[in-house]
Amino acid sequence: FVVASVRRGFQVFECKHLRLAYIGPRLNEKVRAVMTVGEVVLTSLKTDIVAWHKLIELGRFRGHTGPANVLCTVGAGYLVSASGSEVLVWQLSDVGLEAKEPKKAQKKTTCVLSPLGKLSMDAEFGECTATCHPPTYLHKVLLASSTGQLALWNVRSQEKVHTFKSHLAGRKESCAITCISEVPNVLDLIAIGFADGRIVMLNAREDRVVMEFQQVQGRVTAMSFRTGAGAPAHLVTGAPNGSFVVWDLDKRRAHHVAEGAHHGPISTVHFLQDQPLLLTSGRDNAIRMWIFDTPDCLPRPIRQRCGCPGPARRMSFYGGSDDRELIVGGGTDGAGFVSRISFIQDHQNVDYSQAALKKMPSHLKSMQPAHNMSRLPPLIDIAYCPVRHHDWPAVVSAHEGLDAAFVWSAENKALAPKAMRPEGDKDCAPVTAVAISSCGNYCVLGLANGSLHRFNLQSQLHRGPIPRAQIPRASDIEAGLAKADSSPPPKAHQGRVCGVEISVSGLVISLASHPRDCVLRTWKLMTHEPAFSVPLHTSGAGQLSGVLLRMHGALVAAPLDNGALLVVDLNGASVVRSFSCGVPATDVAFSSDGRWLAAALRDGGLRVFDLLAARCVDSFVFARPALSLCFSPSGAFLLTSHAKGNAIQVWANKFLFDPSLSAPLLR
Repeated sequence: FVVASVRRGFQVFECKHLRLAYIGPRLNEKVRAVMTVGEVVLTSLKTDIVAWHKLIELGRFRGHTGPANVLCTVGAGYLVSASGSEVLVWQLSDVGLEAKEPKKAQKKTTCVLSPLGKLSMDAEFGECTATCHPPTYLHKVLLASSTGQLALWNVRSQEKVHTFKSHLAGRKESCAITCISEVPNVLDLIAIGFADGRIVMLNAREDRVVMEFQQVQGRVTAMSFRTGAGAPAHLVTGAPNGSFVVWDLDKRRAHHVAEGAHHGPISTVHFLQDQPLLLTSGRDNAIRMWIFDTPDCLPRPIRQRCGCPGPARRMSFYGGSDDRELIVGGGTDGAGFVSRISFIQDHQNVDYSQAALKKMPSHLKSMQPAHNMSRLPPLIDIAYCPVRHHDWPAVVSAHEGLDAAFVWSAENKALAPKAMRPEGDKDCAPVTAVAISSCGNYCVLGLANGSLHRFNLQSQLHRGPIPRAQIPRASDIEAGLAKADSSPPPKAHQGRVCGVEISVSGLVISLASHPRDCVLRTWKLMTHEPAFSVPLHTSGAGQLSGVLLRMHGALVAAPLDNGALLVVDLNGASVVRSFSCGVPATDVAFSSDGRWLAAALRDGGLRVFDLLAARCVDSFVFARPALSLCFSPSGAFLLTSHAKGNAIQVWANKFLFDPSLSAPLLR
């Protein structure tokens, strides 16, 4: 089994297929570190270390003044934990970790234990960053520090045995040790990873450096050795750029570099015992399994379990009317992503591949950031049409600072080597909004300069701007009233287009975030002619501008920057509902039946309005503002994503699950 911490909880997966075995209890504090002792899971919280046997709490180790980020067991009797420069020693058997049967564990009552003692560190030692228990070293543990020092301690007598010096020889400046690991099947040999990328093989018995490597990718974040009969002597180290390096210890050189294994720093690498299987995890909310089964011992991915790599800026249920698949787009560490999240099984989650980005035309490659050519910038808007799911790529996304919209295939779960960009450099500007028609044939892009452009989604051909340029008549040219050269097409809006939608009847609805253009405009999709406009500002309200645009059927929600939330009826071409939220909204969403409208506010609040009753039916406040939200097709759940987190919160509809409650309209 493999244990993964997920913010305020932990999940246990079986290693054979990486299927979810069980989910740990919901905790009140964030999990800082996790480790396993047999079937028992140790989780480090704010100040306590809690021992769990499946869902049963066995006991708590209490004594730290801060969160313990480093955990290590010394045999089956002792536990060493470190919180900064505070290193404590605990007795493991006191919490019933030796119990093997669940029935015995259930009879145990939750106990709170105090530490056996404290290892007194010198002021020059600094903070403890890594620990390791070398085999055959009875009651001994190695402690590494942020100043580069390495010391051997006896946890039973709580005395320092030796301080190592050879790994610091010839170094003018000290460098922090980030991780240490014992070498399997070789006694007295320890691997040390430093923050500057240096890797040292140290003979602990002789205090002698055996070999040394330099990881050019930077900081060594994790390391693991491969074991097994006849297995090559390989060491795998993690890097902060999301890649891991395979080192050949026999040849004393790098064997392979797996670029882009994760989107962000790798936090853990671990070889399964006596198997050619490697598990890696990173900050991108993913666990990946790699197998070394090729003749040249190169790794290839075989399984993965992933969620959102970063905060989701846009999300919506994909497909039919069931709560099955959720398509999510956002950005993390300056890179964008598009993922599919399954509500049925976790192993169906997948992050859409961006390998086709290397096949893009040269003018599109030049728009990519020079430091990251393999990933698109963070996503700002996304649109899709499941009707043409099997015919051609029908998912379109807009990204920060790019003047082209990119096309994704939901069937292949990958980026298509195609993009939609207006013709001519004068018409190009960063794409800020996208929309796809209900038939799946056309796509409309909204740009930062206020213009709209229509494209054919299948061929990615440009069908012209909205509205079209006025072509002078031949009679006017002959009479000298007009020139033969046609004037440039007028822009649809004066400022940045903040939202575009396409109705079933073939109307393009657009809104700009310019104070002088606070008008909801509609255009005919095929002819590019203006249909009608709906002013959104009220008299005496001052200069207002739109924030975003969402549509459901004939209803359009348009939040303004003064905190007003307007609902426009396209059939009547008028504002039918107006709500005052006080602060601008970050996102709004309609329920599947169009009765409720949820609005996430910039101050962290969320309000749910009943459009028929024209009143607020629910309101609460988050610790962090919600970036995106959406209702499930069944109306049973409301999903929210928040800043500085990759989790998607699921909220149950209490009016649906609790029969004793009724809607305010029926009271």
